[in-house]
Amino acid sequence: MLELDDIRQIEDFLFPQLKIDSWERSLYYHLLRHSRLEQKDRILLSIQGLAQGTGMGESKIRDAIRSMDRKGCIQIEDRSRKGHFLRILLPREIASLSLEARNNQAPPLNIETLDFFTGRKYLTSLLARENNRCFYCLREVTAESAALDHVIPQADVSDNSYRNVVVACHHCNSIKQATSGDEFLRILYRKGLLSVMEFEDRNAALESLRSGRLVPIIQ
Repeated sequence: MLELDDIRQIEDFLFPQLKIDSWERSLYYHLLRHSRLEQKDRILLSIQGLAQGTGMGESKIRDAIRSMDRKGCIQIEDRSRKGHFLRILLPREIASLSLEARNNQAPPLNIETLDFFTGRKYLTSLLARENNRCFYCLREVTAESAALDHVIPQADVSDNSYRNVVVACHHCNSIKQATSGDEFLRILYRKGLLSVMEFEDRNAALESLRSGRLVPIIQ
């Protein structure tokens, strides 16, 4: 028996997942009207009768029926001189359809296209990547005290990707200004704010950042 939820599933799941075009949609609803609304799941209809009932050409009807049979929303069970024996399937009767939570989830994020600077939207993920420390001087920072900094300055390139945006303390962020990341690390080292080991570690982190190996986990 056709239920209201079946109509919702037809629109939300069957049509988009099976890629049903506008001609097939019109024919599917016509078949539904003369089958499941009459509490029948199998009907005998002629191509000529379907053409008259839908206003579609007979060749278009034939093409649509074959296509819908391949896609699985109807089944051609037999052919006779009087027409086609068709079984019209509802979404809950089509095993290939997913009617569950997958269709309510947002599409997966493409991390390569995300803006990690504007609005500080991904600050928590960047903090976790940097272990809650300034990327440059390794001073401990929090969400409240952290600044976001462009390793390659905005004046040189427009890049808000995870490969160029890092967490910094306010001191480093304010004095770095338009200096590049590698040059700023050398300044910190010459001022004695980084040990030899820390300087080498930060340069290695900078190289990993640029090559895309320091990928933050998006919460």
